[in-house]
Amino acid sequence: MLDHISWSQIDMFNRCPRQWAFRYIEEMRIPPSGALVEGSVYHQTLENNFRMKLETGKDLHVDECLDMFSDIWDKRVSDEESIDWEDEQPGDIKDEGFKLVETYMTQRAHLVTPKLVEHVAIRKVLGIEVVSVLDLVTNEEKIVDHKTSSRMWNQDQADSHGQATTYNFTLDKIVPVQFHVAVKPTKTLPARIQILETKRSMKEILWWVKMVEEILSQMRSGVYPPRPGGWYCSPKYCGFWGLCQEKCSVSIFTGGNNG
Repeated sequence: MLDHISWSQIDMFNRCPRQWAFRYIEEMRIPPSGALVEGSVYHQTLENNFRMKLETGKDLHVDECLDMFSDIWDKRVSDEESIDWEDEQPGDIKDEGFKLVETYMTQRAHLVTPKLVEHVAIRKVLGIEVVSVLDLVTNEEKIVDHKTSSRMWNQDQADSHGQATTYNFTLDKIVPVQFHVAVKPTKTLPARIQILETKRSMKEILWWVKMVEEILSQMRSGVYPPRPGGWYCSPKYCGFWGLCQEKCSVSIFTGGNNG
């Protein structure tokens, strides 16, 4: 039953309705990638730091955050039944995560004064709750969203990102959004932290609401076609790819028409 949606659901449905149905209607789960685990543990480490900062007014020491990252990582890897490490070594991804945490804590954390941490905001569209969990709201009334990325973002990515619009809608007010992008190190460049700020207009928010209304109508229809043609429709990037191909093949040859 469709009782709530989030930006991640909206984004997945826009990429491929069939993938969304496998995940949220049939409640199938695929093994997370190593990069997804890294991003999640990085996010949780920063969350814990800023929760503590709300109480004490001070950031944790970098070494404390690195120890925390290690503990959370070990537990997450132990708890997951399976993780798709692709061609990477778990230890290398963990070390990369250390560098991202260290870089953020030394270069950016001291400049952030949290007012709210992991704040839940909810508004309805066509009777369905749209749920946002905001990483941070600062004392300057700006939303901070933490991202990890293998490459630098550009301003267009921030200005067009639907998550920023979702945050503004669910908060019911226009607030600047800062994407704090932790860019992974390469052989020639160290880890970096990008700060990209973006702001939505009321016109953009109303356009977003209309889009969500139409998506909700499609979600309720029970018709979830695959959407091939993009990078995401492949065995490498979609864990449901094989199942999707199998179901499509079966539906063609079980229609009762034997020629």
